[in-house]
Amino acid sequence: MIRLDSIILLAIPWIIYRVVVLAIHNQFSLKNEWNKGLFYFSVVFIYSLTLFPFPLNVYSHMESGAAYQLVNLTPFATINSQLTHSNEMVAFRNIVGNILLFMPLGFSIPQRFNINKFWAIVFLGFFTSLLVEVMQIFTFIRSFDVDDLMLNTLGASIGFVLYRLFNKAGHSRNNPYKKEPRATSR
Repeated sequence: MIRLDSIILLAIPWIIYRVVVLAIHNQFSLKNEWNKGLFYFSVVFIYSLTLFPFPLNVYSHMESGAAYQLVNLTPFATINSQLTHSNEMVAFRNIVGNILLFMPLGFSIPQRFNINKFWAIVFLGFFTSLLVEVMQIFTFIRSFDVDDLMLNTLGASIGFVLYRLFNKAGHSRNNPYKKEPRATSR
């Protein structure tokens, strides 16, 4: 669970930055602030949970000091071990958590940077996840896992699909240029 003081600590720099920018440019757009804020907080959230995780459990490689155990390059190995784990919450927390973690990123990238190509979001989700996984190797608390790459990329992809669905629903409902069907007279 994320502590309130952590949220406040992450929000303060953003609020200060946005107030200064708004004071300089003297313009305010709620949609613009939402787009920028969602992207910022999704990146900060990913960074804080993956590189500075909460000590929920001690991994075996931390006790033994075996650096080679910090890398899993076998697809579905971790997913399979988590699905067969005696505690269902392990699978839920790791599998669903990895997907949910990257969904806001997939949702916010098209809003923030006007990138609307599915393959581009998949690439950016994969690249961001790869960057995080490589950085985790050097923390010696976390590990590089190809399954995390797949789940994180899936999460970014789902986030983009949700963005498209919400965007399509919003445009069809609020589009002032949408032509109404004309009544035919006989």
